[in-house]
Amino acid sequence: MRFLDRSTAGHQLARRLVPLLGERSGDGVVVLGLAPGGMPVAAEVAEALGAPLEATVVRPLAVPGHDRPVGAIADGDPPLFDRCSLTSLGVTPAELGESVRRERVEVHRRESLYRQGRARLPLSGRTAVLVSDGLTDALTARAALHALAAEHPRQLIVAAPVGDARIAAELRRDVDAVVCLHLPRYAHAAGPWYSDFHEVTDREAAVVLQRRTPPGRPRVGHAAARSDRS
Repeated sequence: MRFLDRSTAGHQLARRLVPLLGERSGDGVVVLGLAPGGMPVAAEVAEALGAPLEATVVRPLAVPGHDRPVGAIADGDPPLFDRCSLTSLGVTPAELGESVRRERVEVHRRESLYRQGRARLPLSGRTAVLVSDGLTDALTARAALHALAAEHPRQLIVAAPVGDARIAAELRRDVDAVVCLHLPRYAHAAGPWYSDFHEVTDREAAVVLQRRTPPGRPRVGHAAARSDRS
């Protein structure tokens, strides 16, 4: 199975999710794109469900001199490490402290860029649907899901057009549902399953999010002020 591009794949994914969640689900569902690449996919899902769109940012943690990530970090959550990879490289989590600090700053920078000062949508009591362009990295997906679970959604669902069958099976233990249109036995990258898989820039991701943001959505300062008065 091959997809034309992310938007087309998102439209097809939405057709699978609508029977599960109900058409025009409204504010009871929040769709979160794993940014930046997952945002065009997530936008199509949010449109079909009539649900608000959010962005979730996860950054890889790597050992200097090695390309393969040994961990991942999401906003507000402790870093998640692959203990086997750390052991094989002879590295401890404490030795990656500088990498953790640097990538946490980058997570905050990107989320600020995407939201343009708007408050993040609360997930408590809602169904959170994390949408990626491909479930091909277990660390990234798990870091994102752990961060979202900490916000106490009513349901937590992960969805993607394509995913590695082993990763999908692993994630099913942590979520209410995994929805994938294509689950090959081995999928080390999402790109080969798309005809057009150009790199989505931060600017593109921000524009996608802004197009799905209602005009009256509170700014960060306004939300904080209301919280102080309550």
